[in-house]
Amino acid sequence: MADCTQYYRKVIDALAGRGIHEPSETFWAGVFVGICEQVMMKVKPAGMMGSEMPRCEEITKIVADVYGLHRVRYDRPGEEGFEVWVCRRDDPATIEELERLGRGGLSWGEYHRLRGQLCGYSDDVIRAYTEGTWP
Repeated sequence: MADCTQYYRKVIDALAGRGIHEPSETFWAGVFVGICEQVMMKVKPAGMMGSEMPRCEEITKIVADVYGLHRVRYDRPGEEGFEVWVCRRDDPATIEELERLGRGGLSWGEYHRLRGQLCGYSDDVIRAYTEGTWP
């Protein structure tokens, strides 16, 4: 499948087949499609969507399956909610880092630094966030 629109069509058909059609659902599904495309094309090692997304588990599974991505769900440490992470199935180093993230035991700074690295953020952005100088 060289043409991105084939992926979009598969996602749209799969979402519609599951009754996912509300604007709040399809908006976030579209955001997650963009994340999955960046992961698939190796723009960033991994991507994440939080439980704030309506029907998060269902939608992320549908989209990750269309893109053929590895998908894991982790509870957020110390708070309610969860995150669904995706990465390429042929990227064992990122899968290992995701497992490290899911095991817990990281300090706040280590946890957010690892999340930023997995999402492909620059060292400057990660440092600004973890040092509290985020705009």
